[in-house]
Amino acid sequence: MSQAAGVIFDMDGVLVDSAEAHRRAWEQLGNEIGVPFTAEMFRRTFGQRNASIIPMWLERDVDADRVAALGNRKEEIYRALVRSGDVRIYRRIPDLLAELRVAGARLAVASSGPRANVDLLIEIMRANGMFDAVVASEDVVHGKPHPEPFATAARRFDVDARRCAVIEDSVHGIEAAKRAGMLAVAVLTSTPRPTLAAAGADLFAAEVGEIEPDVLLKQLQTADGLGGC
Repeated sequence: MSQAAGVIFDMDGVLVDSAEAHRRAWEQLGNEIGVPFTAEMFRRTFGQRNASIIPMWLERDVDADRVAALGNRKEEIYRALVRSGDVRIYRRIPDLLAELRVAGARLAVASSGPRANVDLLIEIMRANGMFDAVVASEDVVHGKPHPEPFATAARRFDVDARRCAVIEDSVHGIEAAKRAGMLAVAVLTSTPRPTLAAAGADLFAAEVGEIEPDVLLKQLQTADGLGGC
């Protein structure tokens, strides 16, 4: 493994403010099939994959084909909302990515969303070519809070897990980062700080644009830096 630093970004709630678009997509899907998708269900399942969300929502076992069909329909609705401008790119995203790359960091996205969503959002952010690795739901067997998404990203851009920072906004994401042995940086865009601290977050920022590349990369210069706040 390379001794370079790696920075792995979640997508939704970290690089783009898309929670309302996801909520509206689930709500529309619920209306279509006659099963309401409540605000409480959205809160409980935030950051999880569709394959985990759908059985909880429908409160029964659901065969794989039905899960796939419902998940695909939800994501079709979501991408239509994205294309209509219903997501906001967080400030300083292009500059932050460029500064990290100039400083020598390798960059990745590890999202619970499908590849089509991730590719669309990277295009909208005008970040094509900025990431050394992209991990979407199709690339892993286990979603967050399992560490597999972040471990896969680290393997793909060839950086030791101890020299990787994960930028996340959800409890499931922070837990996955810690289980992967990585520095967990919480942005406070969707979940209260005490909740993310209890999940194991090491560092905090109001949103991703407030992260200072020099400070972040200093934490990753040695493996010993991975415990501090």
